[in-house]
Amino acid sequence: MDDVQEEADDIPPLTEQQPRMQCLDDINVFSPLASIPYDVWKFYNHYGKEGGFGTRASSSKRNRDYEVIRKEYVCCKEGVKRLHKTSEPVTQRRGDSRENCGAKLSVLKNQSSGKFVVSQFVEGHNHPLASPKRVHLFRSHRKVSATKKALVEQLSAANVRTCQQMSIFELQSGGLQNVGFLQEDLDNFKRDMRKMLAGQDANMLYEHFQIEQQKNASFVYTMEKDDEGRMTHCFWADATSRKSYQYFGDVVVFDTTYNTNRYAMIFAPILGVNHHGQTTLFGCGFLSDESSDSFEWLFEEFLKAMLAGPPKMIITDQDPAMTKAFANVLPNTHHRYCIWHIMRKFFEKISALSYKEHYDEFKKCIWNSETPEEFETKWMDVVHKANLSSNEWLKGMYQIRERWIPAYMKHMFSAHMTSSQRAEISHAFFKRYVSENNSLWDFVTRFDRALSKLRHNELDLDHKDLNEKPPLKTVAPMELTMSELHTRAIFYKFQDELHQILAYVVTMTHEDEHRYLYNVERAKVSGSRVRQIFVEKSSKYSSCSCKMFESDGIPCRHLLAFFSRMQIIDMPNEYILLRWTKLAKAMRVVDDLGGSVKEICDTSLLERRNNLFQLASNVIDDAVLTEDGTQILEEALCSVQKKLCSMNLSSENGKASSIQVSIPHEQSFKEPLKVRAKGCGKRLKGGKEKAVKKSRRCNGCGLIEQSHDKRNCPKLQNISPDFFFVHLQP
Repeated sequence: MDDVQEEADDIPPLTEQQPRMQCLDDINVFSPLASIPYDVWKFYNHYGKEGGFGTRASSSKRNRDYEVIRKEYVCCKEGVKRLHKTSEPVTQRRGDSRENCGAKLSVLKNQSSGKFVVSQFVEGHNHPLASPKRVHLFRSHRKVSATKKALVEQLSAANVRTCQQMSIFELQSGGLQNVGFLQEDLDNFKRDMRKMLAGQDANMLYEHFQIEQQKNASFVYTMEKDDEGRMTHCFWADATSRKSYQYFGDVVVFDTTYNTNRYAMIFAPILGVNHHGQTTLFGCGFLSDESSDSFEWLFEEFLKAMLAGPPKMIITDQDPAMTKAFANVLPNTHHRYCIWHIMRKFFEKISALSYKEHYDEFKKCIWNSETPEEFETKWMDVVHKANLSSNEWLKGMYQIRERWIPAYMKHMFSAHMTSSQRAEISHAFFKRYVSENNSLWDFVTRFDRALSKLRHNELDLDHKDLNEKPPLKTVAPMELTMSELHTRAIFYKFQDELHQILAYVVTMTHEDEHRYLYNVERAKVSGSRVRQIFVEKSSKYSSCSCKMFESDGIPCRHLLAFFSRMQIIDMPNEYILLRWTKLAKAMRVVDDLGGSVKEICDTSLLERRNNLFQLASNVIDDAVLTEDGTQILEEALCSVQKKLCSMNLSSENGKASSIQVSIPHEQSFKEPLKVRAKGCGKRLKGGKEKAVKKSRRCNGCGLIEQSHDKRNCPKLQNISPDFFFVHLQP
């Protein structure tokens, strides 16, 4: 250090093109000088930042033991641009910054002391120096620190875009010039991370699952691979999901979505509805295709993880592969088709004229029929009236009517669901957190964040049920009792039904040795439907013909009107469904799933950073009030900085990564091939099909080779064809 200082003191005075500094020893970062060339570059780079130029490492010399004995650092404008030997035009648009500047600092290792001493120092520059406002733009003065890298990873996991991350750093640093890097440096950092993790995606996902299982033994997962070692199928479910299935696994919604990860693997969440009427997750899977074998594998693994057994009902879209798979793996589960998807197809499967005139009748037939006999009668009438008896699609829909018509499933509990739209809504929610550019590991970690948000919403409603009472509309004891038992969302549905009972009249119409029969009709409303209440004499159990309690688990207004007439003050226990109550999750789960949780993860870096920011802000506010306080704080911060620097010497060489992801050395899973799922492109046509020219057809009247379409079809607009013949002729 003494040798270095002696040579540094001999620096000649500054010229016009030399750095704006009094002398080299004014910079404190070079005290004491370590015995590694990196510290030399750190000093020279800091000197360049103060002076207004960038630096870079130039040449080095090593001994036989491969130790650096000489190192040279130069100005960033040293040297000249290399000329291309080929005559081809240069397409690169990057500018040339080399100006053959001779400023440099050379150090040589002293053999006796083992320290580096300054052997040559050229101070003059042959170019103008940068102003303090622009000096931070040089590449050598831009660096993404390890802390900032870790914060970038956490902010990216929170779906904060790169430009927004720069805005956060700008606010924290007091300006872009104080951030220490540019947005392109963040982009380059993310690019380098993708390259570093390339080929290890499936293995990282496997290790992530292993870590989750170490945290909680109730976490289950399964990964499959093909003969080439590529990942093909994956299923996982944590302890909370398995608990939720134990409570609310009677009805399951299953739907697949596309383009949710880099490989377009099919993401297959298995969902349900909790006691608040919210969507809850039971398990997740990645599939390489949508074959029946893949669906069978997924639900076989699902049933292994869920100790409560198969669900009573599963709702999906009308997919033949799912239908075949569920018939094999879930033989005792009622497979219900999504009615929303089927209703949308009416516009495509019948002519526009029939759709316009008879679609409302089809809807009334489908939704308002309360018995299978009523539906079949109305269906035949509408089909005959619309002259659609020969429509093959309607014939096929009628043959599978037990799978999608509500009248055939009113006696089965469906948690107030008739379609898979709940799954599609959840897909829209999860896509706020994930995208098609995510790797599998990144997708799962971001999905866990979205899932924690979903579960926190459930926790919030549990808290409100415990501490808030819903407003009552009547003084009926039954309403008060149900407000204390049911969750708020379910109670409000019950309250709406209870509020309507005064509008109904109940009369007994029949009695025999086994049961009573009552009619319930809305008073003074002509044409209103009459419902029947059946009362078993032996058990005194009552049921309504609308089957609302059987399908939704909430007593209907007709049943409540009957209870009022019979002066039943409190709701009988048979009509209180446990899954809709506040105590739905109070029962003990089999095998104590999730009972022992071993946390092995550390506190969030972002959380620690925020705590330090808050503490520092409070200390600064107190210190700036006086000069003595400011001096005390400066001395304390310098002391702390020196201690931290001594602790972090191992990572100060700029090569330490902030990403705490272990890259497996033994590759057990290869990355999957990109999947081409159903509906992701147009169907390929054969040669003959391409050669045949399709004649234009009007979807309104159904005629071929017409000069009009359904937008100006005369039958749809009730305009005579003669009008078009007369007015459209040239």
